[in-house]
Amino acid sequence: MPKSHFFPAGEALSDFAEAIWDADFDDARSARALTIKVLPTTSPVLIVHYRAAMTAAHRPRYKRTANGMQTKAMTLRPSGPLGVVLVRLKAEEACRVLGCDLADMTDASVELSDIFGDREASLLEEMLAEAENAEARVARMRQFLRERAATNRFDPVVHRAICALKQDPAVSMKDLASCLDVGERSLQRRFKTLTGVSPKQFARVARMEKVVAARLRGSDWADVAYATGYNDQAHLINDFRSLAGAPPDTFFRGTTAAEYRGWNAELAASDFYNTFMT
Repeated sequence: MPKSHFFPAGEALSDFAEAIWDADFDDARSARALTIKVLPTTSPVLIVHYRAAMTAAHRPRYKRTANGMQTKAMTLRPSGPLGVVLVRLKAEEACRVLGCDLADMTDASVELSDIFGDREASLLEEMLAEAENAEARVARMRQFLRERAATNRFDPVVHRAICALKQDPAVSMKDLASCLDVGERSLQRRFKTLTGVSPKQFARVARMEKVVAARLRGSDWADVAYATGYNDQAHLINDFRSLAGAPPDTFFRGTTAAEYRGWNAELAASDFYNTFMT
């Protein structure tokens, strides 16, 4: 079975990162049988596969990448033994590490060699491959990011907006701007400058995250719809289908296979609860 370990970002990374996940599955045949479903997320993610590459519809070879905010579901498949370290970044601070315009990264992936240079990206992959265990790999990833983090670009208005949208994604932009004591146009501009998306785009995906989290806690769909601000259950189903590519019951039914139930349960309890093995 796959080995999966979750770690806090650590004090040195806490300003711009949320969590780190190390996944290790060195049985090539079993790994190739995996299908990995990733639902939309508000958090950019930095990913290094130190064994075989992944394949995806949008990228035939998916090995050392940074993903911006995702507004669509992705399907990934290992091409061989799986070994990967993922860092979940904070939407408003990811630019400190990625050093590029996040607007160009929405629903896209950028090669780490294009961000850090091929030598540095290759060296990071080699260090992760040579590390003896998950703790050592995470320590090396933390060091790599700590040494490359740029000056803090913290914007208190954007930070408060993100917190408010995660708490209540159904809030109107007018009410949000009023609560933050800022004009709507200023909020839109400042928000997109740091995150690469508009507050409305962010809110839609944040609501999807709340739907997934509530369902994984065992709530029925009617309660989930009410708790997340949908007009009714049909509205929730249509929005979920639009973002995930399948109705919610169909999607979750495919994630309960006995052989991956334990791993999916661990993921459900982690910061990477938008990822499922099938």
